[in-house]
Amino acid sequence: MQGLSILIPVYCDSCVEQVKMLCNQCCGLQISWEVVVADDGSPANAAALNDKVASLKGCRLIKYPENIGRAGIRNFLAQLSHYDTLIYIDAGMMPSERFIDTYVRHIGKADVVVGSLKVAKEHLDLSNLRCKNELRAEHRTSVKTRNASPYTNFHSGNFMIRRQTMLDNPFRSEIMTYGYEDTLFGKDLADKHVSILHIDNPLYFVRFESNERFLEKTKEAMLTLYTYREELQGYSGLLRLVTRLQHYHMLWITVWISRWIGSVIKYNQIGKHPRIWMFNIYRICCLSAYYTMH
Repeated sequence: MQGLSILIPVYCDSCVEQVKMLCNQCCGLQISWEVVVADDGSPANAAALNDKVASLKGCRLIKYPENIGRAGIRNFLAQLSHYDTLIYIDAGMMPSERFIDTYVRHIGKADVVVGSLKVAKEHLDLSNLRCKNELRAEHRTSVKTRNASPYTNFHSGNFMIRRQTMLDNPFRSEIMTYGYEDTLFGKDLADKHVSILHIDNPLYFVRFESNERFLEKTKEAMLTLYTYREELQGYSGLLRLVTRLQHYHMLWITVWISRWIGSVIKYNQIGKHPRIWMFNIYRICCLSAYYTMH
């Protein structure tokens, strides 16, 4: 059916204000639309955060009884959708002023159209590690850079896709750990020669998890990267570096760093002045540790 399905997976987060903004932007559209929020098995203390969504015109709220992971919930949303064009966005982020209109103008220009992720300047917090990391990524990933390597630069936080393309090329639902499900999805699209176009259509970060939580998620992402290391060769500079260290029998360097200054690095990362270069060392050491354990 022709129209637009805006799909928001959510876990322990509120997206009510985000949905209201999206609905306001959709009201002037000349095509049918819906907003579907799927809660991925949030625990009881967070399950009611988005109940108001169900009362908003054009919106649906589905609560999945158990957590099926970032990949599985996105596949679930595609199956629930009514319309032939899907827009996926991460929960809790705020759309730019003409966010929906910009996507509508790009319908049909590629099978997949990927927007941008930016830090809202009024919510800039340089004491927050996630904020600083996203700010760095924003400065390094212009539209020109992303389109030069469209598949390796795919991210699942903000993109539009033909519904049939999504159904034919689902996310890897077996991935239950955090991270890299979008990188694998980009690789699968490349293997199937699905066309991707990157555009400057931002979603804005307006809040961030704590430094401690972001480090936990990063460590989990390194496990995902290690698990799928064979498939992701060529899709991760970090993986390329650690693979070379292993090839030249130099992983002992990361073991030494972890043993002697690992606590210093972690202390910096959870503090008020986290250094991005230390964060990079943390990721290298985490990934290397999985190599040395196996």
